[in-house]
Amino acid sequence: MTGLSFYTSEKTLREAFEPFGELVEVKIIMDRISRRSKGYAFIEYTTEEAGGAALKAMNGEIINGWMIVVDIAKTKSRDQKTPFGTSSFRPI
Repeated sequence: MTGLSFYTSEKTLREAFEPFGELVEVKIIMDRISRRSKGYAFIEYTTEEAGGAALKAMNGEIINGWMIVVDIAKTKSRDQKTPFGTSSFRPI
């Protein structure tokens, strides 16, 4: 998801997204230098159904005064390399 306030916590996201199903992980992406949120996060559910329900219900909602955009994670092609390897996080 994108559009997060820089002050949104993982606890806040967990509380907002738990009603749709069991969460595997909530991860806000932080800038390594400033240690501040980059304004986006990944959330992974135990089932696709829960992720779909959260996507429908939460896209466009307001969290901490900011409208969030919820979408399914895009996978990178094998030709694109990331400095930290691959990730199993799936945003919704």
